[in-house]
This record gives sequence, C-alpha cells and structure tokens, in this order.
Amino acid sequence: MVVLVANEKGGTGKTTVATNIAIMRAQQGRDVLLVDADPQGSSSEFIRVREDEQVKPTITCVAITGRGVSSEVRKLIPRYQDIIIDAGGRDSAGLRSALIVADALIVPFLAGQYDVWGVENMDTIVGEALGLNPEMKPLLVLNKQDTNPRISIAHEAEALAKEMQNLQILNTKLCYRVAYRRSAAEGRAVNELDKLDPKAVAELDALYKEVFSDEA
Repeated sequence: MVVLVANEKGGTGKTTVATNIAIMRAQQGRDVLLVDADPQGSSSEFIRVREDEQVKPTITCVAITGRGVSSEVRKLIPRYQDIIIDAGGRDSAGLRSALIVADALIVPFLAGQYDVWGVENMDTIVGEALGLNPEMKPLLVLNKQDTNPRISIAHEAEALAKEMQNLQILNTKLCYRVAYRRSAAEGRAVNELDKLDPKAVAELDALYKEVFSDEA
C-alpha cells in the first residue's frame, strides 16, 4: 500500500505522522519503505537518528523529490509491502506526482483559519488528482489539537473540514503532546518511548486503524 502524507501548507505535522505510521507498519512485520519527498529532509534525518540509536525495527528511507516521484515509487512498489511518502509543505511537482501513485492520502491540518484555507487548496488539488487516480482514498486528520476541551476552535475547524468535496475527515484527532516532539527527537514512534504517553499511543493507534482498515 502506498500512503502519502501531505499538505500544501507547512508546519502541520506531516513528518510526525509519516514516520510514526511507517514504524507501526514495520512493527507488524511489514517490509516498509519511507520516501522523503520533502527537500527539507526531515524524514531522512529522523531515520538517521533512529539508525544511530540502533532502534528496531529498522526502516529503509530514500529521498525522491520533484516530478519523478510517481515513476520512481512505481519502480519500488514490487520490492516493498508498504511505501509511506512524506511530501513537502507546498504545492509542488513532487506533491502532485506523488498523488498519482498513492493508494491513500493523509492530510494533517491544524485548527486555524490559515490552515483551513490550506485545506481548501488541498481539496482542489486532490479533486484534480482524483481524475488521474480515482482509487485514491483522500483523508483529513486534525493534528495538534489543544488538549483543553473548552477551546472550541478545533470544533469549528472540524465542521469546516466536513464541507470539503474530496477530502474525508477521520474520526481520529491528534492532540498537541510532548510525546510527539520527544519521539521525533529520538527517532522513535510514540509507542517506543521509554516513558510512554498512553493518550498519544492511543491516538496514533486509532489513526493507524482508520488508515489501514482495508489492509492486512
């Protein structure tokens, strides 16, 4: 399965989502490839830290950017059971190329007006991509939600997201937790940390189950 994690707006937590689900997939015994399609190289740096710390399971990571993403990923599909693509935070040739080959798209977004505008732009881009890749499953996940339930901005953003024509919002929501930042610094998934945050683990587990609900 090819899963693309992307948003044309930066800072939405794409690399956190991509690296965590790649590791969780590998924990199930799957042969997983992580494709860093972001010129900033955050996923590649994450895997470098993981390798330095000798954390198992190991994850293979390659950097592929630009309009050749789809053709290069197609060549790699026979070699891996799952390919997770971390795309850059802008509307680029690499993002649009990755949309052609993805079985599922995860769009993390934040609860803010600028981020909602970004989702609207992504909805348009996805609509165009579905013309070429109609089997792709396009999904939205609210990320970095405030843990204070009295703050209503997340509910407002979720309501607006439900109005998108092409993107389907998931039930899972990821909150703004220290565990995500700590896991990124250590090259680990949140369920691999020495001091586990059960809420963060449960959130990622729920996201994983929604994304891979139709897969083994």
